[in-house]
Amino acid sequence: MQVGYEFYVDSYGGTNFSERDWKRISQKAYQRLKYFTFDNLPDNWGGEPWENQAKCAVCEMAEFLLLQEKRQGKTSESTDGYSVTYEAGQEQEGKLYEIAYAYLGHTGMMDFGVDAGC
Repeated sequence: MQVGYEFYVDSYGGTNFSERDWKRISQKAYQRLKYFTFDNLPDNWGGEPWENQAKCAVCEMAEFLLLQEKRQGKTSESTDGYSVTYEAGQEQEGKLYEIAYAYLGHTGMMDFGVDAGC
């Protein structure tokens, strides 16, 4: 289920995206959330008790991905001595997982081998 730009702005209170950028980056966040839930996330979340938590997870994950995109993976930079530090891909994945778990960890959706339909 796509998380609409209207939800991002009106319900989540987000202000960091244009509608065009939201479509692109929220899709990346949604795919990561599906991965973290072992593909237990149904295509239609409508009416699920965790629907808003999942949507908010996509919103926060998308904001994190946008920040990473703007920083180009840099965690620090020094211009005088020219030193640049980049975030490892595993660190980014870890942060995305933490965000997802904060919203959906209590639902069982992120537990390995758990069927969300049970």
